[in-house]
Amino acid sequence: MIRAAELGFGYGNRPVLQNLTFDVRPGEILTILGPNGCGKSTLLRLMRGLLKPDQGRLEWDNRAAHQIRRDAMARLAAVVPQFTQTHFPYTVRQMTAMGRYAYRTAFSPPTAEDRKAVEQAMAVTDTLHLAERAITGLSGGELQRVVLARALAQQTPVLLLDEATSHLDLDHRLEIADLLSRLNREKGTTIIQVSHDLDLAAQISHRLMLLSDGGILTSLGPPQEVLTAESLRRVFRVEVRVETNPYTGTPRVFPVIRRRQGATIQSHLHVVCGGGSGADLLRRLHVAGCTLTVGPLNRGDSDAALALALELDTVLEEPFCPLSFRVIATAREKASAADAILLAPTFWGSGNLAGLEMVLTLRKEGKEVFVLDPRPDRDFTGGRAWALIEDIRACGGHVIEDIETIFDAVGEKKSGCTKN
Repeated sequence: MIRAAELGFGYGNRPVLQNLTFDVRPGEILTILGPNGCGKSTLLRLMRGLLKPDQGRLEWDNRAAHQIRRDAMARLAAVVPQFTQTHFPYTVRQMTAMGRYAYRTAFSPPTAEDRKAVEQAMAVTDTLHLAERAITGLSGGELQRVVLARALAQQTPVLLLDEATSHLDLDHRLEIADLLSRLNREKGTTIIQVSHDLDLAAQISHRLMLLSDGGILTSLGPPQEVLTAESLRRVFRVEVRVETNPYTGTPRVFPVIRRRQGATIQSHLHVVCGGGSGADLLRRLHVAGCTLTVGPLNRGDSDAALALALELDTVLEEPFCPLSFRVIATAREKASAADAILLAPTFWGSGNLAGLEMVLTLRKEGKEVFVLDPRPDRDFTGGRAWALIEDIRACGGHVIEDIETIFDAVGEKKSGCTKN
């Protein structure tokens, strides 16, 4: 029904989804998992045809999604978005009835079939008692159930849900999960949902799709194959234990806090990052009490903004300018004073390549270097950046998969270490 082949999309120069190839089987529940910003919602928008792929294709029955007329798409798929704005005081009944517009001509009155679909949709989402209430006066959870009722009233073969249960209390979250399973089982509705609830996704999904940062397909398959401690650590950068739920037989995920409460890192690290690649590193190392210096970075870079907000000693170049000799020299001086250099998983271009060359030089001089999750697809210099990373590795640079390995490497000690 839905098929993607070598699908790629980005916003400006920032790739969001890269080289995705998969299909959605008719009548299955597929849940898309991954960290914030990995392209989950963007993938749903591509499925709806709201965005045109930068590369590859995404098709519904061999038709490009972005070429399908909006009214035709509305009869194929109903959508429950992550957020819904309520500017006008429609009643719950009126809001739910909007799901029937795909089947009506302009100004035509609702039919008996329309009214029946609306009543049923409100009944199964526990919103029938709210039918005459204005949506502007509803709680976030109530409004989300109304939006789901509107989608169900469309009676489409496919449901696309973007964190549809995130605002619901536990009772209604489980009810909606049961409802989705029943729609799938009894009516054959294909359900594609984005979720952060790993355990609930494992319970109701036939397959899980796990995306990592940069929109890379890490794993696709049954919950038992996708939800492994290794894959979750690699994607979410946290330590977890995965056990079997004794009541459902599906995987159950337990996050593990590895560091003692109040533990600090008595080390001075210099972080080379950019474009958001260092955000998680800087925050977590800062909270752990590590002394940090950062750079070189251009002013206005998101990592630079975060480093300055944390009052870290940061080497800055002017916006949109290549790194100057003076800035590189200053960054080298600070990196030389650190116990080790941490190279973030940055996208490399001609403008920041000098920072990578600086790291290689310091490694050859004996400075400890940790390279976090290096991948050649982040190289936009025609291979020069990847060659430098390979040289750093060949000279003894330590390749690490995630930030947890950094904590293991530099050690945890009680200290009064302060930020720089």
